[in-house]
Amino acid sequence: MELDLTPRRWHWVTLTVAVAALLSCSDANGPNLASCTNPVTLTATLALQPRFAWSPNCLVDQITVVEDIAPSAGGPQPRWIIRARIAGQGVSAPLAYGYAPRTMQVLLNATPLVAGHEYSVRVYAATTEVGVAIFRP
Repeated sequence: MELDLTPRRWHWVTLTVAVAALLSCSDANGPNLASCTNPVTLTATLALQPRFAWSPNCLVDQITVVEDIAPSAGGPQPRWIIRARIAGQGVSAPLAYGYAPRTMQVLLNATPLVAGHEYSVRVYAATTEVGVAIFRP
């Protein structure tokens, strides 16, 4: 069997392959992923540069990482804060500590985490906290 790849057919084959490739690619922040509206289960890897994930996967508008320090020693200290440039169009999971995707703006640059110290990571949809996790790298 021989393929008939005349210029006209070649054009359609190329177009079909291109459309199929585009449809198979998806951006995690694409139109099918909605903003978080309910609480999520948030997890953090136990590393000095942790990765954060939440389930169900949805878009969050703000992420904060705070070092949990006793009030007598100065109280909680923010270590990283990012916020969506446009509300409702933030970031989906997973996300690496210190990495701000283009949909997010950095409000506080990430500082190095210290092994053995306790940290809290919180995710927000609009101004509502939808998830929190405590971790020790």
